[in-house]
Order: sequence, then structure tokens, then C-alpha cells
Amino acid sequence: MNHQLKHLIWGVILSCPISLAKAQTPKPNIVFILADDFGYGSVNAYGADKNLVRTPHIDDLAEAGMRFTHAHTPASVCTPTRYGLLTGSYPWRSSLKFGVVDPDGALLPDPDKETVADLLNNQGYNTAAIGKWHLGYGNKKPCDFTGKLTPGPLDLGFDYHFAVPQNHGDYWGVYIENDEIYGLRGKKAQPYSRTYYGTPYKGFDAPQRVNKDVMEVLTEKSIDWLKDQSADTPFFLYFAAVAVHRPITPSDFMRGLSDCGPYGDFIQDVDLSVGRIIETLKYLNLYDNTIIIFSSDNGGVIPENKPEEEESQAIKYGLKINGNLRGRKHTIWEGGTNVPFIVSWPGKVEQRSVSNDLVNLTDIFATVADISGSVLPNDKEVASDSFSFLPSLLKKENNNPRKSMVTADSKGMHAIRIGDWKFIDNSPPPGFPEKMLNQYKNEIPQLYNLKDDPAEQINLYDKHPEKVKQLLDELNRIRNASSSR
Repeated sequence: MNHQLKHLIWGVILSCPISLAKAQTPKPNIVFILADDFGYGSVNAYGADKNLVRTPHIDDLAEAGMRFTHAHTPASVCTPTRYGLLTGSYPWRSSLKFGVVDPDGALLPDPDKETVADLLNNQGYNTAAIGKWHLGYGNKKPCDFTGKLTPGPLDLGFDYHFAVPQNHGDYWGVYIENDEIYGLRGKKAQPYSRTYYGTPYKGFDAPQRVNKDVMEVLTEKSIDWLKDQSADTPFFLYFAAVAVHRPITPSDFMRGLSDCGPYGDFIQDVDLSVGRIIETLKYLNLYDNTIIIFSSDNGGVIPENKPEEEESQAIKYGLKINGNLRGRKHTIWEGGTNVPFIVSWPGKVEQRSVSNDLVNLTDIFATVADISGSVLPNDKEVASDSFSFLPSLLKKENNNPRKSMVTADSKGMHAIRIGDWKFIDNSPPPGFPEKMLNQYKNEIPQLYNLKDDPAEQINLYDKHPEKVKQLLDELNRIRNASSSR
């Protein structure tokens, strides 16, 4: 579909606002803050010990709004989650059935399909994507980073883009602004030194990133963009922090300020960025009409038998990175996908409230559509797995439309949740490489009652065959359909 035609179609669709938007002038601003590898138990509002790490600004958001206890990412690794939140669709409906986009991979979201940024842009919102991207650029691999990085975020509904292409330890070593390398002076690249992962930096003739400064640079760019906004035009800021993804590189300011080592310091860098964004909104007199959502792309990293890792040091001090949940980033268990999720909306969301409703990050699309006065089209390929959690925010009893949810691990294995029950299907996704099937050799089907067993310790698969059948049938129905909404 032609990109201009896509926007014309949305112009017609969006001409029918719902009652909430009519009652609300001007439309609320939306700031979505996505931390990286930030576990369920890494913020005080979710149980982190203040004697180890302090997160006062994120806690203030929870005090000012609603904290969700059963919010999940669509996958336990970053690229699929980022795809899901922008498109409102389960990531395995895309070409990416498992894993993540390679550093030089093409743009994963189809520019001809609607994104949440498209929706808001067509509702008159200014839109920006600042921070970690990790969804690829261009239309072929490898992408030529010395040219125009198109298609890219500007083709997905964003007016402005400033980013780290993959993560702050990647071998690009530069920032991207809009559709090109920030400050690129020439085409020649001279590889130098080595990254955290052991590969040489590309060495583009452009300003090189300094890992410990990346959080501050991205935060400053967000603040600069916010300063250009006004009360006359609503805005949507998608701020994707690089912390607490490896390498663990806290800022000079935060170094040594936590009581569980550099990893705790890096957690506090996330909190500091949240605080600075809130502070800027308040100084601009925009805070009272701004919805702020804080979450993470997946659960935290828990190293296995690697005491030298910063996460291991923090755990030794007593930090429960993922709380009492089983698993970690990459895994199918709750520790991989159950993440902090906090929504502040002054005057709308009750202060210090808690919701146990089921929410997925794919639901961002339908929720902001609901809030901004849009209606999702009948074409279920748009936001195919997105359900508005606005009823949860407004505390409308038993009115949350999401009744089931599919999550995935890094190798594409699926789990489905209905009520208190969770079934883990141990079969590989379509197209999984035969040479990698040994990753599945120890996997078994699993069934848990999360109300009775939130730590997923008692596999009930053999005891409840009727429940297994119910959940597997629903999982297959969702997988075989083009949409779950």
C-alpha cells in the first residue's frame, strides 16, 4: 500500500471519534518509557529493597497512578516486544518467528501496515522515537549505514528519531538521527578497538558513542524534543532506555550510589531519566495533561554460574532482579515476560491504585486509540492482537476485554494464559532451523495454576488433561487466525 494512501485511509477512519475524546480537550499527551531488561523486582514499587537500590521517580509514578501486577511482554527478548508494542500484533505473525533482528538487518515492521505512531500522527500528534531501536533499517540485509536508512522509523509514523541502532554495546558505535548516522562526515569507516561482545567497532567518521554517557545523551535528546512541544498540539514520545542491558555502564554521576554494585547504579540511571522527563513536563506545565507509561521489554538477566557478572554481584547483595518469579530474559516463564507496568494519568487514573488485570504490551495500540478518539479498523490485520486496557485504568469492573494472552521465549516457544492457568507448548515454531532443534530436546509441555503457584514450581500437565486441551485448542485457534481481537 502506498504510504500516502495509508494515511488517507486513516484520515477517514479517524473521523469518527469516541465519546471519551469528545469530552477531553485538548487530547492527552502520551509518554511511553520502555526500559531494557528491567526485571519485575528491580523497582521499589514492586518489592526491590531500598537498602539496595532506590527508584524514587518510578515509585512516584506508581503513587500517582496505577501499578499492574500481570502485565506481560509478547516475548522474553527485545526485538519481538518492540515490534508488538508498535504494531499491536504478536511478533510471530511477522517474518521473525524467533530471535532478534541482526545488527545489520532490514526494518522488521512493514511500512505499509499501521503502527501506533501512524494512528497518533493522523490524530494530529507530534511523534518521536528516541532511544534503543533494534527493529532494523532499510529493506535489505546488510543495510548500508553510510546512506539513507530508509525505510525506517520516519516511515512508521514518527516525526523525529534519535537512536542507538541495536544496543549501546553494538558495533555501530554511533547514533542515528532521523534517517542517517548522526554527524556523519564521510563514507569511509576504519574499524577500531573492540566492543563488549568482542567484535570491532565499525569506525564510521562520525561522533562515537561513549557507553557510560548514552543514557544521559538519550535523555537530553528527549528533553530537547519535549521543550519544542506546546499545549496546542498533543504529542507522543516513545523513549526506549538502553539500561539495564549489557554492558552494565552506569553514568559517572550514578556510579557507586546504589548498594548492590554497578547493576544497581544502572537501575538508578533509568530512574534518573524517568525523573528528568517528569520534571521537564512539570516545568513546561504539560504534566497534568500527559499520560506516562513505564515498562520494560522483557525480564531481567540472571547469569548462570558467572559470579563475575554485574547482575550476579547484585544478586549476591540480595537484589531479586525478577522478584520471586521463575525464569529470566529469553525464557518462557513469568520472569521472562511479567514486567513492571505503571500508568500515570492525572485526574483520570486513581492514585496508588493496583490492577490485577491481564495486560500485554501489544495493548498499547488499542488503548491509545481509545484514549485519543480513534477506532480500530475492521481490518483485523491492523493491531491484530491489541485490546484496550482503558477499562482497567478507569476501574470499570470486569470490563477488561483481554481474556487470553500468548507469550513467547527467544527461540519461539509459545505459552498461553487464560485466567489463572498457563500452558507452555514445547513445540518449535514453523521454520525453526533443523540444525538448532537440539535447543528443544529438553523441553516438555507444562501447565501451571499461577494463583496457587506463582513461581511455576508444580507442573500440572499430567493431572489436568481437560485444561491442557482447552488451552492448547485456544492457542492453536489464535495461531491459525489472522487476529485474536
